[in-house]
Amino acid sequence: MHDNRRYDNRRYLVIVIVLAIITHVSLVCYVHFCKGGLDTYAFNSLDAREYYQIARNVFQHGIFSQSEHAPFVPDTWRTPGYPVFLAGWMWLFGAAPLVLVLVQQLVCVLNAALFYFVARQYLSAGRLLLAAACFVLEPYHLFYSLWLLATTLFVTLLLLAWFCYIRAERKKSVWWFVAAGVFCGLLVLVRPIGIMVPVLLGLRAAMGILYQQSRHKLYERRWSWPMLAGFCLATMCVAGTWVGRNVGVAGHAALSDQSGVVMAYFKASEVVLWRQGRATDRFMETSLDVRRAENPHAVWEEIDRRLRKSLDHLPELQHDRLRWSHLAQGNKTEVDSFLISNELMRIGLSQMAASPLSTVACLTVRCGSILTFPLNLAIKPAAGIDASRGQQVVKSLPFVVVTLLGLWTIFRQWRAWRVWCVPMLFLLGLLAMTTPQFDPRFRVPMMPMLLVLALYKPEKLTA
Repeated sequence: MHDNRRYDNRRYLVIVIVLAIITHVSLVCYVHFCKGGLDTYAFNSLDAREYYQIARNVFQHGIFSQSEHAPFVPDTWRTPGYPVFLAGWMWLFGAAPLVLVLVQQLVCVLNAALFYFVARQYLSAGRLLLAAACFVLEPYHLFYSLWLLATTLFVTLLLLAWFCYIRAERKKSVWWFVAAGVFCGLLVLVRPIGIMVPVLLGLRAAMGILYQQSRHKLYERRWSWPMLAGFCLATMCVAGTWVGRNVGVAGHAALSDQSGVVMAYFKASEVVLWRQGRATDRFMETSLDVRRAENPHAVWEEIDRRLRKSLDHLPELQHDRLRWSHLAQGNKTEVDSFLISNELMRIGLSQMAASPLSTVACLTVRCGSILTFPLNLAIKPAAGIDASRGQQVVKSLPFVVVTLLGLWTIFRQWRAWRVWCVPMLFLLGLLAMTTPQFDPRFRVPMMPMLLVLALYKPEKLTA
């Protein structure tokens, strides 16, 4: 880590915060005066409407439910992190979407400060300011901050978990490991795709402990079993509260009934289309847009057929409603949601296992696609997307550069792996849970790690 910082940390922190404030005030003014108001983007996603409805029910009725009227059916589709966050701000300022979007801009300013504190552990002064400026001005992060989506809060918790973990390693403190575990647990409750982050961090610590024991006193001791136990227990206790809630309301020990739906309809389908040479049809065949409801959804319909076959014991009316239009955005049938999720998980995994090499190739290429998006739209335009190839190349260029610099760091500076390993594990954990999807929303939380890896200079650091 950076041992002899000769630059004024407070002065540079002020610069970063001022830049973030100017950027987000300018963004708010531009959208308000030129784009018809902040409400223009707030509900651009179906997910945003669900989050908002749940938050209103928590605020007004104290019930975690998507129902618009009583009786309020407990929701098991969404995890509680972001709706509860919105409900807390509703309690302070009311339920107007405009206010919630403004609050999200303040959270973005906080994220800029958090990124500064994390990145200064790795970067010299000039590189730190460059990384912070790139983080603040990253266009997709700015764009999605206007949506009522969990992305911005997810970045906050990711940075807090990262900061606590590197502090825990440096100070060899059980309590810092516990703090890192708490934030990792909250990360999972905001978006379950964060679940691989604590798994990989825990594995790193466990392997470090075993290596230390094999080297006896010849190796600097950075971890111990109590530290690892504190980290793991804190993560499981925080995330486990929601699992316990779902056991109580639905009788199933799971974070959500969404996992099987995502696996079958949004992950396995991508692999199947890739295998069939129809990857360019992904926006048509995996779309929930009502304007595309009449488009062919051949892969989804095959999943529906297999699902109905596996659940042929159900009553005819329930059996006939097992279709993607009723399931892909939350179960709208009378069938047990977790039963459907389990069957869809089995179907999705079987589709991905049908051709392992093709699946691995698809997953690997899509990892590159999400990091360099929208380059893939320039190389091979998707059906239903009308965009200039030249524009897509220009938009993707900064992300291509950052990705290549990050890969160059790993290739050339492999001897310093003990330092860049932590941001790399965060990045790999997120990639593992998002691929083969490459929605740019998924890349926004990866940018802090990419920027640190891209600008990392080990000659200035001590491992």
